[in-house]
Amino acid sequence: MAQVRTYSSRPVLTVNLTALADNYKYLAAKAGGARMGASLKADAYGLGASVVGRALYGAGCRIFFVAHAGEGKILRTAIGPKASIYVLSGNTPQDTAIFFGSKLKPVINSLTQARDWVKAIKDVNHPPRTGLHFDTGINRLGIPPEEADIFASDKALIDALDIDLIMSHLACAGDAEHPLNETQLGRFKKTASRMPMVQLSLANTGGIYLGPKYHFKLVRPGIGLFGGKVTNTPDKEGVKPVVELHAPVLQIKAVKAGETIGYNASFTARTDMKIAIVSAGYADGLPVNLSGSDKRIVTSARLGKHRVDVIGRVSMDYTILDITNYEGFVELGAKAVFFGQDLETQSAHAKMLNYEVLTHLGARCRKIYVNE
Repeated sequence: MAQVRTYSSRPVLTVNLTALADNYKYLAAKAGGARMGASLKADAYGLGASVVGRALYGAGCRIFFVAHAGEGKILRTAIGPKASIYVLSGNTPQDTAIFFGSKLKPVINSLTQARDWVKAIKDVNHPPRTGLHFDTGINRLGIPPEEADIFASDKALIDALDIDLIMSHLACAGDAEHPLNETQLGRFKKTASRMPMVQLSLANTGGIYLGPKYHFKLVRPGIGLFGGKVTNTPDKEGVKPVVELHAPVLQIKAVKAGETIGYNASFTARTDMKIAIVSAGYADGLPVNLSGSDKRIVTSARLGKHRVDVIGRVSMDYTILDITNYEGFVELGAKAVFFGQDLETQSAHAKMLNYEVLTHLGARCRKIYVNE
């Protein structure tokens, strides 16, 4: 009887929920007695906020952060009514109904936002509580120093906002020696001392590794939950890989010496070769910068227990692998694996942040969530 092949051409993004939960627990241990929040911006870094949120809720997380109200609405539907969900961009006029309907907490970033929110909740019974985000040196979103004085002196405004979180954001937490860390810490402590006595939060993933004086009451990791390394000493970070991109082999070809491979003829076979064309490209989040040329092989993929070089230019839908010296038989449908344990090296090869790589994955891939 002929063998029936059952593979699909569609690439698969696997998200290991067990590793995700383990990373949550590992970072919680590193944070000592601080509470753990989770930053699930950009659809949980592209991995699916609904499923990831439920997994983290199951691991014990009860505080979440998203960038926009629409993200918060999706997450609220997934995890239910009991967790706190903070919206880092704060309230905006068109999103006010979403804040009320999904019980989202705006993070106030300016005096204007604060006053707009107070007007919006004037006739609302039991409106959501709020957080205040003070800019201590990143000069991105956040209440600037000149407005901090107004908040500190306007008791009526503070009372109306019903604050339950004071936060700031570290600019250089991944570099433990950077002087801005201490500067921001000092500014944050000074600002917080003038505000209501509520939970304080300064540390992202990198801030957790900076040590206890940065932890305060609440830490809010993001990339570390998904296996990303953030410091200058990544070997000391104990998070596990969470994400792998699996690209099925669609075709195997013999290429004669002297023939070119891929767009722009950037790779020329020096000897007779055997190549595999796999079904993943830059439309699936595989960076073009991982392309290999005559002059430089940038990276490799895992195929079975072996590593095989990426050759030619990564295209929209396909990537080409050199399997000339592959020890064993490669069959159609076999999965070439990118990222996972290679996330840091492949991100570096692509000259991209690991954050950037993760958020580009999965737009077209089928996602499979794994529990070990």
